[in-house]
Amino acid sequence: MAKTASSPLASAPRLTELLASAEPLTLDERRQIVRQAQVLIEQLFVHLPLKRAMHAVDPVQRLHLLDRRLEGFSDRRFHDEMISIFIGLRDLHTNYILPLPFAGKTATLPFRIEACWEGDTRRYLVSGVAEGLDLPPFGLGVEVTHWGGIPIERAVALNGERNAGSNVDARHARGLITLTQRPM
Repeated sequence: MAKTASSPLASAPRLTELLASAEPLTLDERRQIVRQAQVLIEQLFVHLPLKRAMHAVDPVQRLHLLDRRLEGFSDRRFHDEMISIFIGLRDLHTNYILPLPFAGKTATLPFRIEACWEGDTRRYLVSGVAEGLDLPPFGLGVEVTHWGGIPIERAVALNGERNAGSNVDARHARGLITLTQRPM
């Protein structure tokens, strides 16, 4: 969908614009973030023993290792590692939030996909389309069978593994919704 003056997306920044406006963190700022995360997880996260046992994760050790390797990391790699550590906790209440200009931003596709059951088969259908999006035969009710060349069921599962959620159903729900709406 083209970004025109009358489009609801007209005021939305493009990803390239957002990336260009991001200021990299200094090494000291990265160290401070890692050390604050260590305090949060080691001293305040009451579910740490449970999460270690349930998911075989050690976020404290991962943070110690990250702290030692910070100098060789780009901003993107640093944030990716922090996100991965927090997602590994599988706790929807414990998150790593990116700094400005990404904080509070959501990358959105102009449609929504939902799952439904037909007998024993789960199907994925387009359940919402942004106003002004007219790309026949794409539209409401269209079945989505693949995502980026991957069968949709597998794509949702893979995406769910990159999201918090302590059980399979929670990961499926998060994996599905974040196909088309991803908090930055």
